[in-house]
Amino acid sequence: MVNDRALALFSRVSSWAGPVAARRVQNILGSRLGQGMRALDIGTGPGTIPLNLKRSYSETHFIGIDISQGMIRTARSHASKAGLPLALSVGDGECLPFGSGKIDGVISFFAMHHMDHPERFLQEIDRVLKPGGPLLIIDFRRDMPGWLFKIVNTLWQAAFLISAGRTGFADSVRSAWRPDEIESILKQTRIDRFKVYTNRMELWVMT
Repeated sequence: MVNDRALALFSRVSSWAGPVAARRVQNILGSRLGQGMRALDIGTGPGTIPLNLKRSYSETHFIGIDISQGMIRTARSHASKAGLPLALSVGDGECLPFGSGKIDGVISFFAMHHMDHPERFLQEIDRVLKPGGPLLIIDFRRDMPGWLFKIVNTLWQAAFLISAGRTGFADSVRSAWRPDEIESILKQTRIDRFKVYTNRMELWVMT
């Protein structure tokens, strides 16, 4: 469960990061996330990514799910204040509440490291995502270079000096997966349409 203090902290971080994350989705997926599509954001938190995307993809039907009821309540509040339609529901990324092949596109930012069973998470996305549909998962990688971890962690700790979230970045990285682990899962589950890409800090899973 997410307590009120953690919810307030995550909402604050998301308010900063949401517009940047939405621009990343646009830059990476471009027209693949087309108007009129049914696009799912897994681990939507306070809904800032789909709400920012909605401004550019006005005819796309965005759906945000999160396992936290508190996050969904906050997302509903944000959507109401923004005057933008956003379908929201409490849901588990390892057991998605959608029929097979019913989703046109999927995005998920920094949620996979919260999954106890990433193989179920990836299998569920494979199940609900239509053939040829765009997928963009971005998460930290546990094996990021030590020097990079130290720099980002120092900046994070400085930003949240007296906050309960001071260890948030380090905790997330420790919980994250290595690219080779995700590649092994995709091989074991025979999901051959998802590919793993990396930069120094992140791993991406894409179609």
